[in-house]
Formats: sequence, C-alpha cells, structure tokens
Amino acid sequence: MIILVMILLVGIIVNVIHRKSVGKRASLLGGVVAVYVLAWTMFYFVRNEKPVPFDTDVCFDDWCATVEGVDTVKTLGIGPTEIRPKGIFFILHVKMSNHARGIAQKPSEPRIHIEDGDGNIWTFSAKGQRALESTDGKQNDIGKRLELDESLVTKIVFEIPRNKRGLKAMIEEGPFITKFLLPEDKEVFLLPTK
Repeated sequence: MIILVMILLVGIIVNVIHRKSVGKRASLLGGVVAVYVLAWTMFYFVRNEKPVPFDTDVCFDDWCATVEGVDTVKTLGIGPTEIRPKGIFFILHVKMSNHARGIAQKPSEPRIHIEDGDGNIWTFSAKGQRALESTDGKQNDIGKRLELDESLVTKIVFEIPRNKRGLKAMIEEGPFITKFLLPEDKEVFLLPTK
C-alpha cells in the first residue's frame, strides 16, 4: 500500500514538473487512500482485546516481552527515599527476549502502560521507579539491545489511583507511524485488583 502511494505521488510530481495533467493519478491516489481509510476503520471497530496469561510472549518480529507477574505495594524505598503513592504502586515484572535466529534485536520505541476499564491510561511512575531502584538497584531499560537468545528482566513501577477496576497491562512497540497499520487484536495482561 505504501509503495503504491509513493509511486502515485512520484508520478504526480513528475507530471507537475513536466506540466502534464495529474487528474487520473490524483483520482487513483484518492481512491487508494479512501479504500485504505475504510479498511482501517473496519479493522479498528472489529478488533478485540485478547487476554493472555502471565508469561505469554507478546512479539514484534523477533523481539518479545511478557509480564511475568505483578506486585502491589503501599510504599517504595527505605528511610529518606521512602515514598507513598496517592493511590497504590503496581510493579510489573517484565521479561524481554530475543527470538531471532542470527542477529541482535533492539525494539523500536517499546512501551508498556496500564489501562483501566474506563479507558484511562497510566505510564510508568518516574518517582516510583527511582524509589524502587534505591532498594532493588538499577533496572534494565525495556528498549535495551538484546543479543541472540538473550533475555533480560526488569521491574517497572506504575502509580494507579485506588479503587480502579478492570486493570490491564499492554505492551506495544513501534513509532507513531505504526498507528496507521491495520489494527489487530490487542494482547493484554489482566491485573489483579483489591
């Protein structure tokens, strides 16, 4: 699809430079874009969330990640580094792995977030992460390059308001442009709530 759009755009530019008519190519380009927008919209509305159990790899090409478990705590850190959240801290235990057959892998803009049943989204808590690392040591970056067959684990802290229901963790990868790809079912890790 992208190649076809690029060919049509180059053809339109060439015709403009040579002062030829661009009507047919512009109409074809408009039709291609319209069909794609229609298909994207249909895929968006029929996609589902697919709950997966902990320790299930969510893969993007050969880079995979999973949530191995979750802890909920009311404080993080010790002594002067101890902090209390306004809600509750969720600590996701995440494992990243390289399933390639011959090359190192580095994910393209990986991200993990937690969403509740109302669609509210939380990204990691910087202050919670600092407090965790003051006691547990520096955690691996989720975007770290992984050598062949290498796996790394890390802990990521989220601060979630109390009494939120329907919490689920999602692992995503790719730059903003990936939002234009046809939507697929989302694999989510259901989180326990108290």
